[in-house]
Amino acid sequence: MPTIPATIMRLLLGCLAGGAIAVHAGNSAPAEPDLGASASEAAPAFDPLLLNIRMSPTALRPPADIVKQTWVLDGYHLGRMPSNAPRAAVIDDDQHRRVFILSATDDGNVQLYRVADLPVEVGAKLPTLLKHAQTRDCRHRRMDPAGELGCLALSLLEALQE
Repeated sequence: MPTIPATIMRLLLGCLAGGAIAVHAGNSAPAEPDLGASASEAAPAFDPLLLNIRMSPTALRPPADIVKQTWVLDGYHLGRMPSNAPRAAVIDDDQHRRVFILSATDDGNVQLYRVADLPVEVGAKLPTLLKHAQTRDCRHRRMDPAGELGCLALSLLEALQE
């Protein structure tokens, strides 16, 4: 049986006694010391740019029981979409919890569904979304793989950050 040199053994025992070594398994983070912070102080701030955007080839209509709010992007009309263009954008977090769904309607409008509780008033940000979409020239993103709806989704996240 191999022996551990006495110097290393004292170092390991000293670290364990002082609490400097945290044992963790898998992908979980090492234990953090409890400094008396409440849950509200530990909650990270809402950063919409950390959300993910996934594109869907078909328009999506979420079930009414999960929809918190719905808007039609007044003043915005989708351009002629190629057959392979995305018809919806799903915005979710890293745990795949949906936050928003942007979906094309049959008449060329864009429907925005909020399906999660958020610490920001989304309706107040819609004019900023439309301004970002115009600045980014989303109407002419038809050759982009994310298409016009992907551009609108990114514009929404930027508007929510302001």
